[in-house]
Amino acid sequence: MNLRKSTYIVLVIAVALAAGLSACSKLADQGINYDPAKNYASFLVLNTDVGKSSLETMRARSTGEGLEIGPIEYYATGTKDFEPALKKLTVSKQVTVVWIIASLWDINTIKDSMSKIEYKGAYRYVPISDQTGAIKIQP
Repeated sequence: MNLRKSTYIVLVIAVALAAGLSACSKLADQGINYDPAKNYASFLVLNTDVGKSSLETMRARSTGEGLEIGPIEYYATGTKDFEPALKKLTVSKQVTVVWIIASLWDINTIKDSMSKIEYKGAYRYVPISDQTGAIKIQP
C-alpha cells in the first residue's frame, strides 16, 4: 500500500509539473495569425475610459500607417510589473511598433520592464491623465 501511495503522489506531481511547464513555455498570442508579409502594431493600455478612447485613436493612426492591429494588453492602475504584458505584446517579430498608452506616472516603470525584454522595434508613448486625456508632449 505504501508503494502504491508513493507512486500515485509522484505521478500527480509529474503531471502537475508537466502541465505547468507547458503552460509557461509559450506566450499567448491572442489568437492572432501573423502574416509574415505584414507589420503589426501592439498596444499596452491603461484600463480606463481615457485609455480606451486613446487606444481607438492610435489604432486608427496605425492602420493609416499601413500597420495591422496586433495584440492589446490592458493593465490596471497600480500595476508594478509590466514585463509579462510586454512579452505578450512582442511575441512575434512581425510586431514593429508597441504603443504605450499609459499614465504619465507609469512610464518610467514600463521603461524599466522594457529593458528586460528582447524587442528591437519601436515604442510610441501616449501619456494620459484622467483629468486631461492624452497629454501632448512638445518635441
